[in-house]
Order: sequence, then C-alpha cells, then structure tokens
Amino acid sequence: MPAPSIPGLELLPNAAEAYRGVLQGIEHAERSIDVRAFVWCDDRAGNRLAEALLAAAERGVRVRVRKDRIAALYEYMTGPGQSFFHKRVDRVRALQAWILGRFYGAAPLVPQQPSDLATALLDHPNVTVEHEAKRFDHAKVFTFDDDRLVLGSMGIGDNHHDHWHEMMVGLRGREHVERLEQRSRGEAPFDPTRAVDFLVHRRGVHAPASLADDRVALLDRAQHTLVIAMAYLGDTRFTNALVRAAERGVSVHLVTSRSDVNGHLNLATCDALLRRTRKSGKLTISLTPQMVHAKVVVLDGRFVDLGSANFTRLSHGVYEEVNVYLDDPVFAARVEAAIATVADTGERVEGRLKGASLPVFLERVVVAYQTRGTG
Repeated sequence: MPAPSIPGLELLPNAAEAYRGVLQGIEHAERSIDVRAFVWCDDRAGNRLAEALLAAAERGVRVRVRKDRIAALYEYMTGPGQSFFHKRVDRVRALQAWILGRFYGAAPLVPQQPSDLATALLDHPNVTVEHEAKRFDHAKVFTFDDDRLVLGSMGIGDNHHDHWHEMMVGLRGREHVERLEQRSRGEAPFDPTRAVDFLVHRRGVHAPASLADDRVALLDRAQHTLVIAMAYLGDTRFTNALVRAAERGVSVHLVTSRSDVNGHLNLATCDALLRRTRKSGKLTISLTPQMVHAKVVVLDGRFVDLGSANFTRLSHGVYEEVNVYLDDPVFAARVEAAIATVADTGERVEGRLKGASLPVFLERVVVAYQTRGTG
C-alpha cells in the first residue's frame, strides 16, 4: 500500500503499537516531553511509562505531566484499583467509587499503596507534575521535542494496554504542534479544508458546543460511507446525525461495545439507532466482547476524525478534548482496516437490543448531572 500523503503520519492501530510508539518517543526525546493524561494507573503499564519518563529526566530532558485529578475515580475502579498519583482518597471519591462499584459490579475500593516511582517523578528537578487540580482534561496527548505528537484514545494502565481496543496517531512536524497550540488557545477556528487540523475543546476558551458543532458538521458532510469505532454513546446530536446520514443513503457502520461505564446507555443508543434507521437499511452495528475504547470516525474513505472525544455530552462541553482531523485517503483506508479488525472480534447486531429501563434511566440522570450548565 502506498504511503500516506501527509509526511510523518503514522497509524498506531492498537494499544500494543500505541504504547510502543509512546515509549520510543520518550526514549528518543532530546529536549522536552509533555504528557496530558486522564487515567494513569499504578500497575505494570503505568509503572513502565513512569520509568521511561524518569530515565529521560535523568539524561536531562525536561518532562511536564498534566494529570487530571477527576480521573482518580476510574483508577480506583479498574485493574488493581491503584492510582499512580492520587493516593489520598477523599470521602466524596470513596462514596462515588462505592456507588459505581455496586452499580457496575466493580471490585470494592482498596487502600492506596505508596509508589516510589510517583514520588521520584514528583521530586525530580527536571520533572513538573500538575496533578492536584480538577482539570476536566480528557485528552491523551504526548508531545516530544515540540516536533512530534502521539494522540488518541489510550489511557495509561494495563486495561488500556492489554485488554481494550485503542487507536492512536503519530504525527511529525513542528507545524502540527504549533497548530494544536493555536487551536487550543482559541486563536483559529477549525478548518476542514486543511490536510491536518485539530478538533479541540478547552474550558474557558471554546464555547461548550463548539467541538460538537464541528464534529456534527463533518458527519453531515458524509456522502457515501461512515465507519466508526466509538467507546461511549448517548449525545443525541450525534445519534441524530447518524440517523440523518442513513436517511440520505450513507452506509453507516458503527463498532462499539457494552462498555465499562454507561454500558446500558450505549445499548439503548444502539437500539434507538437501529429502530430509527430500519427503513433505510443503511446502518450496521458490531458489538465486541472486549471494550472498544477508540474514538474514531472515517468519512467517505478519505477524512479521519480520531482522538479522545466520545459521542457523549461529557466530551462536548464538560471535558477538554483533542482529536486530530486528517484528509488522506491512504491513511483513511488503514484506519478502516483497523476498525474492521476490531469488528471481526464481535458480532453484528440483528434485530433490537433490549435493555433494562431503570439502569438506562439512572445513567441518563448521572449524565444530566455531570453536564448541568452546558446546555
């Protein structure tokens, strides 16, 4: 297959390759590393990445970590239940973890064990860690020497590395790093005529609906095909956009899973999509047994929207998010092939998806509370 037309563009189609790409970026960095992380677990994968960052700092590389405290709740609920940075569990987080654990059948909250690695990073003179604030930063972005980016869906932890379907992009070029910074500062609007741009929401900079408006507009441009792998669903703006696409004759293939949280809402959204597009016959849904954590859309076999933003209200108005937008048919074909590989692990949904109404209602209540004030 020919190379993508965008120089320095690389698909990291699964967690193993994405993790390897991040570690290679850390190993080869000469001046600076910037990490934006949501989930960072104190487990094998989380510690391996921390060791690599510490080694980089030891050789003189400036390391900056921006880690959101709000994600500690999910770290307490997954894998060994250990957060890498957030070892103090306040009463609010403990209550939330207990409620979610009861609702989803997760393991009970366990005492947090000290981490010598986390302490070493926090104390190192070449490392700056911002981890005490609720940043609402859901982005997963690694920047190396201000001229290489790796971004996408993958959190830092064994679940992401070993069990979940993830997808990331590597992109070389100082101009792309500068464009992401420009978009993050709100200095330029999203431009779909560019070969590379970024779909961004930053609290206090972008209007709550701006990211959703840009992404829905892309869906409404699709003329032939939409191939989607999406972790979380439920934002009616995107549900309606997919229905509109099917009604105008676009072939829509959605790959998703029952998901770790909001799984009842995922199934209810899939059922609504199947019911509303039954006449068109243009929608197919594949449900995988393993968690689909990727967030990627391929439009008309040419345009790719890939990053951290789900089809949820949280991703459009509450969380800070970063997706990359690419106009490259060769790269788009590779992404579609990667999504097909994920779809092959699951089964195509035939007929309706029946779910319990009470869990769906409760998840909608939680989402409404989390997104209050965002319209």
